[in-house]
Amino acid sequence: MPHSISHQSYGKCAVHLTKVSRVGARHSIVELTADVELDGDFEAAYTAADNRLVVPTDTLKNTIYALAKQHAVTSIESFGQTLAQHFIAEFDHVSRVTVRLSEQPWQRILVDGSEHDHAFSAAGSERYTAVVSSDRQSMKTTSGLNGLVVLKTTGSGFGGFLQDRFTTLRESDDRIFATTITAEWDACNPDIDWASCRHNVRQKLLEVFATHDSASVQHTLYAMAIAVLDTSEAIQSITLKMPNQHRLLVDLEAFGLANPNEIFVPTREPYGMICATVKRDSET
Repeated sequence: MPHSISHQSYGKCAVHLTKVSRVGARHSIVELTADVELDGDFEAAYTAADNRLVVPTDTLKNTIYALAKQHAVTSIESFGQTLAQHFIAEFDHVSRVTVRLSEQPWQRILVDGSEHDHAFSAAGSERYTAVVSSDRQSMKTTSGLNGLVVLKTTGSGFGGFLQDRFTTLRESDDRIFATTITAEWDACNPDIDWASCRHNVRQKLLEVFATHDSASVQHTLYAMAIAVLDTSEAIQSITLKMPNQHRLLVDLEAFGLANPNEIFVPTREPYGMICATVKRDSET
């Protein structure tokens, strides 16, 4: 019975890179992880042990380092575009390149109220993300962030939900709301200022999370998404993933103590996961 490959691709993953740029005594740092995936005419390597068209994954790794030296890494989006364009231009048998990047943000340490020239602190669990996918006709760039941990101690409730014979959850009009935001957004212009755009999106997400009178995670997620679209004309759509990371009120009655929303147990699992993509409506 004949067989055929319905899809194949390969690449290099988890390539770690730190780039330091020095302008006099003032240094800047970019630290990222890159995955490169190639699609194209590689079927013979699978079916006929013919490696003549296989670009070694070690070459992909070396290319990332070389291009980081030759080009300014002003954003992971623009660097991803540089990588994708290189592989499409360099190899005629490559039909599509996908580059996935994650950046560790670093912040300058303040000394006596001023930013230090070459000392930095890490920004916790948060990462900046980008995916660049290019074929020979077009390129798509998606920007994002993940690991943005937020919490507010009031201004959140959850009630009026469907209840059946297995429901034990009590309605609440005042609860802790904690989540770790993952966001991805598409822009209509591949040449926008990606760093500035991410800063503006991040700030808007935080502002709405803090101030929104939340009836549910869904309710606040949608408010955050439309606020980003209403204030960032370059963004066509945004996807948000927001796990509901519960803080459970501790029952202290056995000790003769009241607990008016003061003592909680943070739980990691299980958790609710709330996701949605909100897009800008096409003008008619």
